[in-house]
Amino acid sequence: MHLVTSEVLDLREVAPDHWVTTFDAPEIAAAARPGQFVMVRAGPDWDPLLPRAFSIYHADIEAGCVEILYRVVGRGTRQLATLEPGRFATMWGPLGRPFDLPETERVILVAGGVGVPPVVFLAERLAQAPMRLLGLVGASSRKFLVGVEHLRRAGAEVRLATDDGSLGHHGLVTDLLAAALQEPGQATIYACGPQPMLVKTARTALAAGVSCQLALEAPMACGVGACLGCTVPRAGGSFARVCCEGPVFAAQEIDWEAWERGSI
Repeated sequence: MHLVTSEVLDLREVAPDHWVTTFDAPEIAAAARPGQFVMVRAGPDWDPLLPRAFSIYHADIEAGCVEILYRVVGRGTRQLATLEPGRFATMWGPLGRPFDLPETERVILVAGGVGVPPVVFLAERLAQAPMRLLGLVGASSRKFLVGVEHLRRAGAEVRLATDDGSLGHHGLVTDLLAAALQEPGQATIYACGPQPMLVKTARTALAAGVSCQLALEAPMACGVGACLGCTVPRAGGSFARVCCEGPVFAAQEIDWEAWERGSI
């Protein structure tokens, strides 16, 4: 893990209230793996008190920069979206357990909302690999679909779903997953997104006997396992810290029924 003061190199809005910030962070960029995250404190003071956790969207080793994608939902992300190029933020990472790379001929990437970053990062790392990439991306409306072109540039076939039917399949992105699993070829599933999507993805994969890794999202105050604020129930009992034992878990590692109920 590296603790750095990072200069903002770029800030752009990619969808309504959805922003991408690029940081100068060569140490983190060199060490980052798909599925990992960083903790970011946007300002020089202690308001808000807690930093925010963000999945790594891109890590460019040659340029020495790291990108995060986020939606403005509160004070911390609102403050982050005001950091224009030339300003600085405190960042530490990369943190957490990354995705294990696939050994199958097909890779299915499932992303919902701002769960796109880790699957985009993975797709870019697999771009030259001899396997077929299928990206399934969902959002509430077409205006909130992000990361689609990045997946296509990585060589993935992309299929879209929107809750309102404004683009692609009218319904949930997990509907597309069920259909994709009927296609020939052994597959590995990678997913990140809101809790209901992850629960449905895991259950679909387990029922089909398909290998599945999921990057979980949970409230984090420290990112290093000290605060125990991000625990999730393990299958068979006990608990796991998303920040340390995750954020990536195999589908069979989590008690999805207990997590869905909010049992921690």
